[in-house]
Amino acid sequence: MTTRKILSTIVVFMQMLPGLPLAARAETQNARFAVSPDQVAQAMRAAGIAAAAERIDFLSPIQTSQPNAALRLISIKPWQGNTLKAELRCSDSKACLPFYVLLRDADSVTDVAVLHKSAEPQKSASATPKTHDVHVGDAAILIFERQQSRITIRVICDQNGDRGQIIRVASADRKHSYKAEVIEPGLLKGAM
Repeated sequence: MTTRKILSTIVVFMQMLPGLPLAARAETQNARFAVSPDQVAQAMRAAGIAAAAERIDFLSPIQTSQPNAALRLISIKPWQGNTLKAELRCSDSKACLPFYVLLRDADSVTDVAVLHKSAEPQKSASATPKTHDVHVGDAAILIFERQQSRITIRVICDQNGDRGQIIRVASADRKHSYKAEVIEPGLLKGAM
């Protein structure tokens, strides 16, 4: 059989399958559905924010793979003037990518602060990450000094650390490990 005959046989066979014709099945699998301002307003109302569909502007056309996909408000922040920028996503993460919309004519700056606070999940003080001078995976310079000699080596930090702390580091090729004192971000001191 020639390639042409094989392909035509496959097409005929697929059309004989129960259900939709081949063209209709392909169209259904690739169907995209536009997100409406009403859907966005409904998601905002579900998050406790009064928003009218007429005040919502899309930054770009948004499409989902499901009709009338449920949306979830991720964050809402002040943008320009009395406009707010809201980040939304589909409840089913496979239905669409996260996207932004603008909410025009926000009532006041105090409203903006209240909206921002209500849309974001509450974080406890213990959940706030502490910033360090050096972090795991950071590249740094390790300096070994003696009376009349000085050696510098490029290393990778194996631990987080702050000024004065002793941390583990490894050579760039990961063949050697050292202990070093953090002098400042990106600069460490080793003992010979």
